[in-house]
This record gives sequence, C-alpha cells and structure tokens, in this order.
Amino acid sequence: MANYMEKPKKKNTSSRDIALDKMGLYEAPSKKPVQKQDKIKGRPKNIFVRFAEAAFPQKNDSNAEKIRKIVLLVAIVVFAVTIGILLFQLVGIDDGTKITESNQILAGVDNGTIDMDDFEDPTVVTPIPGTSAPVSDTVTSEPVEETEEGPINVTPVVNTPLNVNFDALLAENPDTRGWIKITGTYLNDVVVQGKDHEEYLTKAFDGSESISGTIFSHKKNKWDGTDENIILFGHNMMNGDRFASVRYYIPNDASREPIAFYKVHPTIMLATPDGGSETYKIFAGVLANTQEQYGEVFKYINKTSFKNQDDFNNFIISVMDRSWFYTDVDLQYGDQLLTLSTCYWPLGEEVDTRWVLFARKVRPGESEYVDTSLATRNYGAKLFDYYYSMIGGQWYGSKWDTSKLKGYNG
Repeated sequence: MANYMEKPKKKNTSSRDIALDKMGLYEAPSKKPVQKQDKIKGRPKNIFVRFAEAAFPQKNDSNAEKIRKIVLLVAIVVFAVTIGILLFQLVGIDDGTKITESNQILAGVDNGTIDMDDFEDPTVVTPIPGTSAPVSDTVTSEPVEETEEGPINVTPVVNTPLNVNFDALLAENPDTRGWIKITGTYLNDVVVQGKDHEEYLTKAFDGSESISGTIFSHKKNKWDGTDENIILFGHNMMNGDRFASVRYYIPNDASREPIAFYKVHPTIMLATPDGGSETYKIFAGVLANTQEQYGEVFKYINKTSFKNQDDFNNFIISVMDRSWFYTDVDLQYGDQLLTLSTCYWPLGEEVDTRWVLFARKVRPGESEYVDTSLATRNYGAKLFDYYYSMIGGQWYGSKWDTSKLKGYNG
C-alpha cells in the first residue's frame, strides 16, 4: 500500500496582516500573562498569598530583603497600635465629658457662661540670662484677642455662691468631698478622695474606667475644716476637662497682657458638704520639677499642714520665689490654702513637671474682691537645673514684696 503523507497546514494569515507586516506595522497578538501557580493543584495564587509573600520574609529572600520586610512589618504594627490608642483615648475623653455633665446634673449645679474662647493656650517663656526680658520656647500660641480700640478687657468675673446637692453626690459615691469651680471656665466638677493617689487617676466618679479620671484630694486631707492646705490633683485633658483650665494661668507673653487669664479669673470656689461655699484668692503659679535627676524637686505635696508660723512662712517664701506672677493677695499664718496640681510638660514628657496654682481662703469678713491691676508678671521665677541647661537663665534671688507675708521679718 502506498504511504500517504499529510501536507503541512498553511499558516492562516490574512492579506491585511501580510500588508501590515511588509510595512513594518504588524504586531503579533499579545499572549495573556500566565499567572503564577501555587503548589496545590496548580491553582493561581490569590491576593492574600501574594501579600504574605511580599510582606513576610521568605526562605529565598536576600538578607537585605528580609530586613526591609521586618522593618515594614514593625512600622505597620506601630501604626496600628497608635491608631488604636488614639481612638481609645478619644472615646475615653468623650466619655469623661459626658460624666462631667452627668455630675453637674446630679449636683444641681449650673455650668454657667464659659469665656475660655477669649484666650489661647499660653506660650512657654523663660528669662534671658542677665535680663528680665522673655524668650519664647518652641511652644507658641496666638495672643489673647486684642482690638485697636483699647486694652484687653480684664474685668474680673463675679462669683455666685455654689449650691450643691451633696446628698445626691454622696449617694452616688461616698468618696465625695467637695465641688470645685472657677467661674467662666470649664472647671466645674466634683472632688473625691481615694484610698491613695492612684485610684482616681483612671477611675470616673461613677466607678467606671476612665482616662480622664476624677479630681481628687491628697490622702492626708481630713475635710473636717481643720486642713491647713487642701491639695487637689486633676488631669490636664486636651478637651478642657478636669484641670485643663488650670494651665491657662501660665503667662502668655505673646500678649500685651501676659497674665490676662489670671486677671479675669483671680479666684477659685470650693464647696463642701459641711462647710458651704467658700472663695479662695489665687496668689501664685509654679512650674515644679518632680524628678531628682533634673534638679531640685519642689515638694509642695508634702505640705497639708504646718508645724508652726516659721514652717508656714518658709513654705510661702518657697512658693513665691518660684511663682511666674505676683498678685496683691496678702498671706498670714492661719490662712487655709488651696493647691491645684496638674501635669504640664514644656520640656518634653520625659521630664515630669507640674503646673501648680496656690490660693488662700477669703478670711471671715473679708471681701473676695482682688485688685488684679496690681498683679505683675515675674520673669525671674526660681526653676531647676535641667530647665536652665535646656532653656538658659538662672535665678537671681527673691524679687517679690515680702510685706505681703504678714508676720515675716526677713
């Protein structure tokens, strides 16, 4: 039988393709890229597998590639944790505000008019070495709003006595000790006393967990009318809660009125279940160091009482030497003091400093009026070693009017 051979099949090429080819314009049809196959049944790799290979170190990766992937993974984890913490804090801050409002309703206290929008956050300032002129630190702010028509309005606020429903507050929380308010500010809240100085840092008035905490007093305060110095602690919250208003007493040297906030709000109100509503006149504001490695530690929190007149006088002297402003408020042994302490870190969070306000109770028969026109900014406040090493300057001795301390003959 004859063997027949199949003829080769002709390439199916259209005359159009031939013409384009001769003109140098013909391109063969592109082939679809072949997807990478995984080892299981030859299936294409899905997006998660490809991401894992791109993000996580593989056996065949070079050392440099492995390091790059590890750095990337660490950055992703840090970013995710940071976002989580931020969201947690924002939710916690919002909860803290709601609790404050709830406390005010429970206590039957009117929030009143808030004038905080008239003031900006203070500028951190320091003295130029050898002079009394200020130098602005890296923290800046806008000055208190001014007009061309005249000076800033620094008319002091007028207080209305507090009328607090302490029965309702004590029924909600037996740790209730008082109610504090600075008229015209966000500070208008309950005061408690815990078993130590840690409990209410992260505990709300209703007992729930809270990053805003609750304003609380020194554990040694008795709250029976015999305390010589009531010391209160509160967080400096960025939304204005707790003791955030206290930081506005830091002088703002970007303004023509550096201590305008003090001049408008020169007093603090404190009500107690048994003592009624009392007014305290602010006389000093201090930046205090709390860590020995940064220099002298001002141990103001040790003074809830005084041994004698000399002990009282020495404490007032140490406060006035460090005060960032002077006032017309006089002091004498036997005055009951009120101290407000909050976190403030102008040198960075690793330097654990506090901004502290000091006030004394209005004496029986004395007017609560304060002549704030006599208040002045002190550019030579006594500070500590690390502050001077970072910012410059030094302390040149006491400059305050010692006649304001009655019974002191220094």
